Amino acid sequence: MSLIRIGLTAPRNTSFLPGSKFDVFLSFRGKDTRTNFTDHLYTALVEKGIHTFRDDEELERGEEISQNLLQAIEESGIFIVIFSKNYANSKWCLNELVSIMERRERGRKVLVVFYHVDPSEVRRQSGKYGDAFADYENDANLEREQIQKWRDTLTAAGHLGGYHIENQYETKTIKEITRETLCEIIGKHCDEDGLVGKNSQLEDLQELISKPNAVLMVGIYGLDGIGKTTFARALYDKIACQFEGASFLENVGEVSKKGGLYCLQKRLFCDILLGGENQETTFHSIDYWLKDKLRHKKVLIVLDDVNDMKQLQTLAGGHDWFGGGSRIIITTKNKHLLYQHDVDEFYEPKGLDSREALQLFSYHANTKENSLYDFYPLSKQVYDFYPLSKQVISYCNHHPLALQVVGSFLRAKTYLQWQIQLESLARESVGENLNILRVCYNGLNDREKNIFLDVACFFKGEYKDFVTKILDGHHGYFNATMGVKVLIDKCLITVSERKLWMQNIIQKLGWQIVREARNPSRFWDHMDIQRLSRTRMGMHEVEGLFLDLSKSRNIPAEVFANMTELKMLKVFLGCDLVEGEENYQVEFFEDFRLPCFVLRYLHWHGYQPEFFPPYFEANELLELNMPFSLLNQIDGNRIHFPKLTILNLSHSRHLENILNFSMMPNLERLVLEGCTSLIEVDRSIGYLNNLSLMNLKDCKRLNSLPNSICKLKSLKTLILTGCSSLQQLPDELKELQSLMTLNANGTSIRGISPPPNLKILYLGRCQRLQGIPMLPSSIQQVGAYNCISMQTLSWNTELAASILQRIQAPNSEFSILVPGTRIPDCFTHKLAGSSVTMELPNPDWYNNDFLGFSVCIVLAPPVKTPQLNPEILCELNNFTFFYSCGENSVDEFAEPDQECGGNSTNYHVWLAYQPRARADRCRPQEWNQIRASFEVLACEVKKCAIGLIYK
Repeated sequence: MSLIRIGLTAPRNTSFLPGSKFDVFLSFRGKDTRTNFTDHLYTALVEKGIHTFRDDEELERGEEISQNLLQAIEESGIFIVIFSKNYANSKWCLNELVSIMERRERGRKVLVVFYHVDPSEVRRQSGKYGDAFADYENDANLEREQIQKWRDTLTAAGHLGGYHIENQYETKTIKEITRETLCEIIGKHCDEDGLVGKNSQLEDLQELISKPNAVLMVGIYGLDGIGKTTFARALYDKIACQFEGASFLENVGEVSKKGGLYCLQKRLFCDILLGGENQETTFHSIDYWLKDKLRHKKVLIVLDDVNDMKQLQTLAGGHDWFGGGSRIIITTKNKHLLYQHDVDEFYEPKGLDSREALQLFSYHANTKENSLYDFYPLSKQVYDFYPLSKQVISYCNHHPLALQVVGSFLRAKTYLQWQIQLESLARESVGENLNILRVCYNGLNDREKNIFLDVACFFKGEYKDFVTKILDGHHGYFNATMGVKVLIDKCLITVSERKLWMQNIIQKLGWQIVREARNPSRFWDHMDIQRLSRTRMGMHEVEGLFLDLSKSRNIPAEVFANMTELKMLKVFLGCDLVEGEENYQVEFFEDFRLPCFVLRYLHWHGYQPEFFPPYFEANELLELNMPFSLLNQIDGNRIHFPKLTILNLSHSRHLENILNFSMMPNLERLVLEGCTSLIEVDRSIGYLNNLSLMNLKDCKRLNSLPNSICKLKSLKTLILTGCSSLQQLPDELKELQSLMTLNANGTSIRGISPPPNLKILYLGRCQRLQGIPMLPSSIQQVGAYNCISMQTLSWNTELAASILQRIQAPNSEFSILVPGTRIPDCFTHKLAGSSVTMELPNPDWYNNDFLGFSVCIVLAPPVKTPQLNPEILCELNNFTFFYSCGENSVDEFAEPDQECGGNSTNYHVWLAYQPRARADRCRPQEWNQIRASFEVLACEVKKCAIGLIYK
């Protein structure tokens, strides 16, 4: 027996429950509860991501339920019935209840709430319910049979265990209902999401993890495609709610290969401590935070598809990293890694038996809900399909992935088409499962085949939007999105967190198909590329080439000269290397030529020439990345980039300028980080109407920005960190409506007028900054750390007034770090030190008027040692949030500006607000006190305070 997930995960805006459009259907009497209890319950459910149906129109529309409402009932998985005083007065509500209870008989879940009504009144139709039925009995237009049906339904519903609200706090009951609903959904998701052979294996694994070890590491190992990840996910879904924090890190091997282990560490920290929030935050000390905070928590972590010991050492270094009761689950093909890491228990998923294999195959092969195995032989068509299905299972050797892919391939085909394809399957089954999958590849059209091979060779683990943008129009076909969708439907690729993924065994099929071609058009393996550079055979056929410089550095650049059909070229550096990046280059010759007539994507690490080669015509180029290049200039008067959307020349230290941006009119992202010789930004930048991001970090010689930058009506993010020569910003920047993020850490500006819609403003280590004016109402984060010319904040200034207004009448989260020594008087719970406790005498403190939490600290950095921008961790009981005021510059430890006297401002005040929605997952309604504790790396917290914000 084995476990495999069949079917795709529902989108976030649809029901979690398989076969259901809505997770929850609310039945209620509008005039009683629409604007109070029902509205609050609906909001709580939606905030948890539970797709909930609520009839928003008045219900006085006659006696018969509309067809639309009946359909909504049919498409809902869980029903919550709110019995209020006048519920029985509505024939509509009673008919609705009849339909709901009929679904209960089919296995649907029904939760009941007795809202200021005694359950006995519902069961016996007494009190106001009795009054309503007395009227019905006297209504000559109503049939006795209908009235009795209502009575029987109310009696049955009244006997259901439920929630009785009389004098207790409604918010507490709403939280309990939400929690029960969520647990029901998670349970259903695990039970009904198409997992074959699940129960016995889940029981086996649960027995393994239930052993009394304080911290237990379990390894799930086995070949590609047997269901290791699916099995781990099923267990995770079932038990995650039993832990203080949980994280499922998918495709660890591939993700670490492309983005490094830092991104996985960051995801782990955010999942466990921040509830999945703050994914965009920059962490400078992630190793410390992980080791220091995880050891105090009972956590569940799944590390999926691990393929290197360093990954385990970085993400789950040892048992002592985690709190008691923690469970670490690792999936891998390499059992030896598990032994090396001292894993406690080992589990290998068992193979599918014949019945399970047939269930899995028929689910993917059949467009109906039924399994072929369960069809009655009375239907001749199904009777004929059954032996064919058994043949497929035999050809696939019961392999789960092969069954999924072949089943999806045969879906919706006729009996004759099945017979024809089975002949191909029979021929290929002599080899391994790789050959079986080839039949499915052969069934794709040319566009789909090319997209499949491109993903297998170049784009596994890349963002779906990026891939479809590059491939649209590639190979002469348009709308790559449709081709990707077909491959997903056929189980050849998957999408996770907006990235494209592919099982290793399927990727190997793609590689094999490419290599079998007489003149391959795709090259990604350094050995194949070296062979190509020696033989020079088939150069004109090459359409894509990806070369990893960390594996091969001796490829002469002249090898590209005859690649006239080249559409995608990436000369890159594997992410395992962390220093000496500028030394990895391709050998160039003076007569270097790069045909780019059809080039759509160009990434070249360490490009050596100072200028682009002659006749560089890049009319089709969409993305140009040249980090660590030796380019001196890009002359837009000579070279046109009419379709270019991304230009990244980061760390090109000889680049002095880019002329005539008007020749790249579709540019959306401009990255010039670390271009330390850049002396100006050409005023033609104002022509870029689509530019949304400009990154000029660490452009040390840049001393001004052109006024034309204020014409960039799409600009959302402007990064100027480390532009130490930049002394002022254009005056009209304050009028730029689109700008939302401005990072000017480490610049020499003296003042700033924030744009009207700005959300994030970082000004740390601006040594000449005199002050900050009144903040716009849109602002969410401000950082002005170690601004030595800035006056200590006084709480009777315009800036202070705008800060307090932002806290006391909040519209979103907010935080600010500025020089200061005092906590404002509006905080009544404050104390010296790094923690303070607030007693909550009123049990209804977490009521509907409660908006969120405000906190404040005064911190003191060391006087003698320059510091990176501080990272602040705040814990309110079990609710944690984190603050970091932007990226640091490469010379963050530079000497203070002598003109400013060189005296570091010592004390700083940090004030923040967090909305209640962020804390809901921590069940704060159960708190009777709040302990606020603060930690700032390499800084001392002198004072701290906490407050509650109400409407």
